[in-house]
Amino acid sequence: MVNVVIADDELPAIEELAYLLSQDARIDTIHRASNGAEALRALETHPVDALFLDIHMPSLSGLDIARVISRFSRPPAVVFVTADEDRALEAFELRAVDYLLKPVRTERLAESVRRIC
Repeated sequence: MVNVVIADDELPAIEELAYLLSQDARIDTIHRASNGAEALRALETHPVDALFLDIHMPSLSGLDIARVISRFSRPPAVVFVTADEDRALEAFELRAVDYLLKPVRTERLAESVRRIC
């Protein structure tokens, strides 16, 4: 079972992704964060296997969070979920497991979860 954090500054995007992930039997707990700082706090307080990060958030972007956790001894998997097609190369240089474009398609999300597992 996989514990995840969804970080996005747009609540409808968080709720849609949380709903889609909740339909996947491999997903256990879903934590929600409306900004990068909340996402990092969730990592401190909960066991997290994967992060689903929006790239564009105020203060700490998803890319910033990926840079921070890359220093962890056992970083969680990172999946970027964004409308920005232009940052994929940078995302994969930060060892992203996947890069999903919004709106998220169910079958692509299932592939991301498979990669995490």
